[in-house]
Amino acid sequence: MKLKLYPWQKECLEAWEQNQSRGIIQVVTGGGKTILALAAAQRLQQRLEGKLQVKIIVPKQFMVAQWTESLLTYKETFGIEKKDIGNYCGLNKDTPDKRYMIYVVNSARYRLSGHIAENLKRGEPVLIIADECHHYASAENRKIFDFMCLLDPKQPQQYFSLGLSATPQTEGFTNILVPALGPLFYSYGFSEAIRARVINTCVLFNLGLYLNGEEADEYYSITDKITTIMKKLIKVYPAIKSVPQDRFIPTLQMLAKDPESMAGNLALKLIFLFYRRKEIVYEAKARVTAAKALVARLGNKAKIIIFGERISQTDLLFLALDKAYPNRVARYHSKMGEVARKHAIDRYRDGEVRILVSCKALDEGFDIPSADVGIVLSSNSVQRQRIQRLGRILRRSSDKGISSLFYFYMEYTIEESALLDNGIEGVDEFMLNYKTDTDSFTNNSYDPYAQEVLDKLTNRDQHDLLETTEHFLDLGRVRTDYLDSEELLEKKIKEARGTEDTNYWLCMREVAREKKRLDSQASLSRPTLFRHPL
Repeated sequence: MKLKLYPWQKECLEAWEQNQSRGIIQVVTGGGKTILALAAAQRLQQRLEGKLQVKIIVPKQFMVAQWTESLLTYKETFGIEKKDIGNYCGLNKDTPDKRYMIYVVNSARYRLSGHIAENLKRGEPVLIIADECHHYASAENRKIFDFMCLLDPKQPQQYFSLGLSATPQTEGFTNILVPALGPLFYSYGFSEAIRARVINTCVLFNLGLYLNGEEADEYYSITDKITTIMKKLIKVYPAIKSVPQDRFIPTLQMLAKDPESMAGNLALKLIFLFYRRKEIVYEAKARVTAAKALVARLGNKAKIIIFGERISQTDLLFLALDKAYPNRVARYHSKMGEVARKHAIDRYRDGEVRILVSCKALDEGFDIPSADVGIVLSSNSVQRQRIQRLGRILRRSSDKGISSLFYFYMEYTIEESALLDNGIEGVDEFMLNYKTDTDSFTNNSYDPYAQEVLDKLTNRDQHDLLETTEHFLDLGRVRTDYLDSEELLEKKIKEARGTEDTNYWLCMREVAREKKRLDSQASLSRPTLFRHPL
């Protein structure tokens, strides 16, 4: 197969070559960074007349197979066979003389630098492709770059590099990654990729949930205790007031090392209370209940990935969904064996199951192009993780419409009410709420139009249709179908199979018409500003 590049990839390659074939690129998940890296290796290999040694570094073992598959997919372009590709991970450590070596960083920390040093001593030029490069600035992982001290700036260039990440800016970016891999020279984000149709169009639903009575009582009791203890800590350690937010917990941990002191004792209590409060939020029962209710309304064709933070919660949801949809649900988390995890991914990728319930482990690296709905069951505050999760459902696929990502958060708690800090241009956001006692969703952007449809039925004395219509309108409340053009909705009505399907699309057409009518009225009612004649 021949490499086919998007315009952004061609532009990026030119910028990389102008930068002496060194540097880091920031590319949205699903944007095509693997193809970009392969094209960079191909160009450099041609320029160096086939003498280039390519070292691909990945953070996790499963990514070795993905890179191997990518290389073999384009083996004619590279002029390579399987025997030219070596792996260095776990118990499988090939000799490093293969033209293309793929290293897992845990296995490579103490050997990769030596391998590269040997290549350079023999006069063999080396290209490092550092996938998910934000992982390689830690105290242990940075040892892969120890060979840098051997480079002689007076000699012809023998070392080339390309760092890949959707979120490269991490601790150690400036003082470790940039010296080792080169500067950040190109960025390609969500907005650009959506406009160019490189990744899928997306709608983001921020879904507010509520603590139950017992959870709320404990949450607010803990919050009161935190307030009281903070006042005491400020009195004995006033400097805590000026500590930046990102250093607050590390400062408490530093103080807690001396638990015999007043400040240390108070810091220790605060750490425990913060942890317990976060647990209440993460483990709120409404998360699993809302996820079950949401999946039931998304239809039996939706391919769904669910992201969680707690394995116990993931297992609980999996069991509930597996009971409701037998043999259509798989789970993936770190406490499962490697074979079981691979089997779950393969079943999802092949379409044997359509719902994948995961816990953290899917955040980076997995190439799962078929997901069209993501549900963030629970999430920490790290933007990198949230961006990775959004990218998981935006990979381009010819049979996908608008993708949807649902972010669950607990109302009236410390949890953020939006998935991303500043949103994304081209990604519409909607605010939903779910109440467990009534098993009902509300959507302020949708509900006025749906109510107009119901009101028209009432005014026409078509009360016999109300219950059925309310059912289909409820399904549409958590979907984006009413945003489609009327022409597309008419097409879906004609292609519908069965009465249920037909009635749903008829309701969505009516909601779309009411939206168009009310939006038009609102536009006409706005005051027009006239310029006075001179």
